[in-house]
Amino acid sequence: MADIIPKDEILIKEILEAARELFSRYGLKKTTMDDVARAVGKGKSSLYYYYTGKNELFEAVVLDELKKILKDIRIAINGEPSSTGKLKAFLVARLQLKDKMHNLGKVIHDDIFDNFKEICRLKGEFEATQVEIVREIVYGGVQSGEFREMPTDEIGFFSRWTVAAFGGLELPLSTSPRLIADKNSIDKIVDFILFGIGR
Repeated sequence: MADIIPKDEILIKEILEAARELFSRYGLKKTTMDDVARAVGKGKSSLYYYYTGKNELFEAVVLDELKKILKDIRIAINGEPSSTGKLKAFLVARLQLKDKMHNLGKVIHDDIFDNFKEICRLKGEFEATQVEIVREIVYGGVQSGEFREMPTDEIGFFSRWTVAAFGGLELPLSTSPRLIADKNSIDKIVDFILFGIGR
C-alpha cells in the first residue's frame, strides 16, 4: 500500500515546486506571491498560511534543494565500501551540485546583496553539514586502518580544508572544467589530497 502523505505536506511540496520554477525563471525580485499562488492554483492566503513572505518562501525553496542534494550525497557515499571511494563519491556529488543548482544558483548570486544574511547563513549550514560528512568518512577510514591515525582536531581541520578545496573547484575559472573533466581526474585529485606528493 502506498504511503499516505498528509494534505499539508502535499500542498507545501506543490508550493515549493511552483516557487522553484518561478524563481529560477524570473528571479526573486520579479516573482511575486501572487505568481506562486496562481501557479499552484490556490489563493494567496494559502501561501501566507505557511510562509510569512517571499523571502521566507525563497529560503524554504533553497533549503529543500539542499536537503535533496545532501540526500544524493549520502546515497553516493553509502554505495562505496572504502573510505577513499566515499571521498571520491563525495567529490563527484559536490561537482554535480553546480548543474543541479544552476538556475537557482544564478538567482542566489543575483540577489545575494538583498538577502546577504540569509544566504550566508544557509551556505554556512550547508558547508557545516558537508564538513561533518567528510569527518565521518575520514574517521571511518582511520578506524578501519585505511588512513593513518589522526587526532580529532586534525580530522576536523582536514574535513574543513577538503570541503573548502572541493568548493573551489566549482569557481568559474577557465582551468576548472579541465581539472575535473573525467573520473581519472577526480581519482587524481582525491589521491593528491589523501597521499600528497611525498615519497
